[in-house]
Amino acid sequence: MLVVLAACGGIDRAEYIARDPCAPLALTAATATPAELDGIAGAIALWRDRGVSAFDAAPAEAPAIEIGFDDAAPAFHGAYDPDHARVLINRDIADAATLGVVIAHELGHVFGLVHVAPAARMSVMNPGNLITPPTDDDQRAMQALWGSCR
Repeated sequence: MLVVLAACGGIDRAEYIARDPCAPLALTAATATPAELDGIAGAIALWRDRGVSAFDAAPAEAPAIEIGFDDAAPAFHGAYDPDHARVLINRDIADAATLGVVIAHELGHVFGLVHVAPAARMSVMNPGNLITPPTDDDQRAMQALWGSCR
């Protein structure tokens, strides 16, 4: 684990503990619909494509992040609550690709990534991002924090 700056969802904390993207991590989503489960699977695939191995055969004792879905205003996409190891996603996001990117963004926070201004570079970590999946630069930022998983 690593202490990093808080980033998303109005978290009123200066620091939080991030999860190592190379260590086993379980995702739970007890109330997710089949489409929402597909969004989670899409986000996992996006991060796996960037070398993240946290979701590969997580043992039963692996720490878990709960992913919840709820109705929200259209401007709200998602948030990560590190105090409760929970990601909350707007249930109204219906497009599968968009849902995968939003969940991947919040998982980026789980792994310690912070927001990146769109003027700096395109990133899954751009605030309000709905279209950009994890990029080569996102992978390098994660590797700068944790090293390579492979």
